[in-house]
Amino acid sequence: MRSLVPVAVLGVAMAGYQVARSQQPAAPSAHEAAAQVAASTYEHLASAIIEIEATEDELVKSVLIGYQSAAQGHLRAAARDAEGRVGHLEAAAAEITNIANEGDKRIQAVRQRLAKAGHTHNTDAETKSDYIWITNREKKALLDLAAKVARAGANATAGELDALRNDLIKLFDSAITPE
Repeated sequence: MRSLVPVAVLGVAMAGYQVARSQQPAAPSAHEAAAQVAASTYEHLASAIIEIEATEDELVKSVLIGYQSAAQGHLRAAARDAEGRVGHLEAAAAEITNIANEGDKRIQAVRQRLAKAGHTHNTDAETKSDYIWITNREKKALLDLAAKVARAGANATAGELDALRNDLIKLFDSAITPE
């Protein structure tokens, strides 16, 4: 009898082990493990790409804010400096043009390089051109304003210059407000 108890305990333990083992999920196959790692890696890559695009958007926005600030500074200087008014108005018009084009020639060269590599943002429905912040309609309005600023001339009054500054503020704020 004494020898049957250890055998019975061993038998019950083996049966319990077999039941527990049969209920555990099988280890994933090498193919399944590779597919899971690939999907996880791709998910991380997608997150990085999305963050990089968001970073680019914010960088371009900060560049546009810099142009707008410079244009506003030149318009204020034009109101104070009658002798240098024309030069300030021309500089303001150039900065407004940079806003309209989402960058000066150096920035545009980088954007063209990215576009050639297939990196795009928003596409204007009418012109099929790529943009980040400034739509085709906003670009036209900004270029019209730049021309108006450049034509203001040496005899522009303080009221006219204030009106141009206010027009720039309205156009700019509208352009950089997320859609």
